Amino acid sequence: MLVASLTVAAGSAGAAPEFVQRAPLGGAGKAPASWFSRALEAAASSTTTECEYFLLAPEASEGDGAARPTGGGLALIAQRRVARRGDVLLEREVLFEEGGLRVLHTERIKGDRRTLTYREIQPSGARTWRAEWDAVGGRARVLGHGWHRPTHETFVAPAHLMGPLELLEQLRSGSADASAQVLDPLAATVSQLEVEVLPGTETNGPTLRATRPDGTHVLEFGTLDGTRQLAFLRFTSGQRVASAIGEQEYERRFELWNRPRVPAHERVRAWFFGPR
Repeated sequence: MLVASLTVAAGSAGAAPEFVQRAPLGGAGKAPASWFSRALEAAASSTTTECEYFLLAPEASEGDGAARPTGGGLALIAQRRVARRGDVLLEREVLFEEGGLRVLHTERIKGDRRTLTYREIQPSGARTWRAEWDAVGGRARVLGHGWHRPTHETFVAPAHLMGPLELLEQLRSGSADASAQVLDPLAATVSQLEVEVLPGTETNGPTLRATRPDGTHVLEFGTLDGTRQLAFLRFTSGQRVASAIGEQEYERRFELWNRPRVPAHERVRAWFFGPR
């Protein structure tokens, strides 16, 4: 399932992600800060950010003969968790190598209030799907822009309804129930998911899996033993798997993939006549 400037620190691949706090705004030896500066400093010091990075690649097919990849091309995934007092922002950003497609999926958790925003951005345009509801249940609404037609609808949210990123957070912290109600932005509907925990190995922690009642995999991930860090993410079986990578590898690929694409005829023209 599918993806602001942040002050973050992330470990290399295989190391647990770090939690960082922004540095104090005032320096030693300076005049006492104003009440406004002290308020900003207090707000900043209470903010923690966690980042992790993945490379989504085709899985090798099993069976006779050489392994063959299935499920499409490569993509980069950055997941971020920003926690402030009483407010948590979960974010997943996906950048595909081909086609210029970028997906931004965010979920804000503030008390019982939930806000899920899902955006698909392409060179030809963008579309947004946004849902707002309360975890206690009741009236909720959905707004959509850039799809076949504008969407402004209401629905009844069941109690304890959550988004996919919140489910992931609960699963990795061990606080999720065996059954969960999840709002799927791709299907634009509420799905009842069953949670299964598979035992770990000597080197890896347990694998957690969320499936629909018909057995379809919605989310599967493995953790490194004794940490919250994800070793891999799999959204559907038999297609693509996202393996953890370091921040430097992510930034290198991101810069390479995000360069402006120049058509071949434009490159030839620039070679003969110079750039326009």
